Amino acid sequence: MPSDSASIHWPSQVCAGVFAAGSRHVVYVPDSPLSHVLRALREGYTNIRTILATREEEAFGIAAGLYLGGARPTVMLQSSGLGNSLNALTSLLVPYRIPMLIVISMRGDEGEWNAAQVPMGRAVRPILDAITIPHATAGTPETTAEIVRQMGQHAFRTGLPGACLLPRHLTVPQAVSGGRP
Repeated sequence: MPSDSASIHWPSQVCAGVFAAGSRHVVYVPDSPLSHVLRALREGYTNIRTILATREEEAFGIAAGLYLGGARPTVMLQSSGLGNSLNALTSLLVPYRIPMLIVISMRGDEGEWNAAQVPMGRAVRPILDAITIPHATAGTPETTAEIVRQMGQHAFRTGLPGACLLPRHLTVPQAVSGGRP
């Protein structure tokens, strides 16, 4: 289990990976774990613009427009929002080869206290596989920046979205030990 200092470290690693992938625009749907990334962006990456979206499919639409305007966008959302965005992913991003980095904070995996999050949490990887979006899971705070960077660079090199999954053991370490976030 990661230490408490590791739980502070992972958001800055996500930011470093986003920056290293060449992304300077982050479109996001509010989420508790991702709020730590947004804070780290505000504090250390003032050249990365953040854009609030009210729904996941809106976030992907904004990011698609940014890409068509010459940017390398990132979308951040919670795993439960992946279901809301399937039409945008399958009818816009994948067929028209609009690349972006997708950062997904996972719910429903080990340590989840809310049973309603478990079915979608289990479905994220199979859904991404089915719609041909490559994905990788950040395992530790120390490897997070590299995984995020690799998925972003892969996306922008191949012309397809790429997703980096942030499991709860990374974003909410006390969840794995049985504590509620």
